[in-house]
Amino acid sequence: MNNLFFRLKVNAKLTYALIITNIIIWLATEIAGGSTNSLVLLRFGALFKELVLEGEIWRLISCAFLHIGPIHLLVNSYTLYQLGTFIEKFFGQKKLLSTYVITAITSSILSLIFTNGISAGASGALFGLAGLLLGNGWAKKTYVFDLPIDERQLVPFIAYNLIYGMINPAINNWAHIGGLLGGIVLGFIFDPAISFDPSRLKRTVSRILAVLSIIILVVSSVFWLLSVWGMNPAL
Repeated sequence: MNNLFFRLKVNAKLTYALIITNIIIWLATEIAGGSTNSLVLLRFGALFKELVLEGEIWRLISCAFLHIGPIHLLVNSYTLYQLGTFIEKFFGQKKLLSTYVITAITSSILSLIFTNGISAGASGALFGLAGLLLGNGWAKKTYVFDLPIDERQLVPFIAYNLIYGMINPAINNWAHIGGLLGGIVLGFIFDPAISFDPSRLKRTVSRILAVLSIIILVVSSVFWLLSVWGMNPAL
């Protein structure tokens, strides 16, 4: 038991790192010509169907680190802080990173299927984090003690944002839905650190997904840097 509580006493280093990364990239887009400038957004890795189909699949990830304007950045940073610190504490850094990366991909894929415009923002991955908690609550896992959150608390938050996304044409709601669905699936796979006896299969799958997420993130970062330098990379 003491070991479990020790594992929960962690700093939210990954959450802060993600927030700082998003801020730095936003500042870079502002310096490069403005975070609301479509050409700047494309240069810095915004999601755009034609470019992805031409081979720039790294945009499935890079778009989740871009933000359009300061309000977009502030709202998503606050939400990432709220969800990220909670998940990092109770699930761990590896599962937080895996969820962020994987649901960024699922949100981008659904966005590509149903939309054609330029898309950027962490909101798809943030819906993924909410989906992780929702799916984990539905999975009815056995814990040493209950997580200090009820999945019913998440439903109004998710529903409000999805409804708002439906009535606001500036919001890419398909990205939100894609991230949410991806997160719910992961909620059935990932056990919290306080799980009594997580299955060996789930532990193995969690580790594999963590390694794959890191590889995807590193490779995407290389192609992102090449794009920022104007080299227009494609896989």
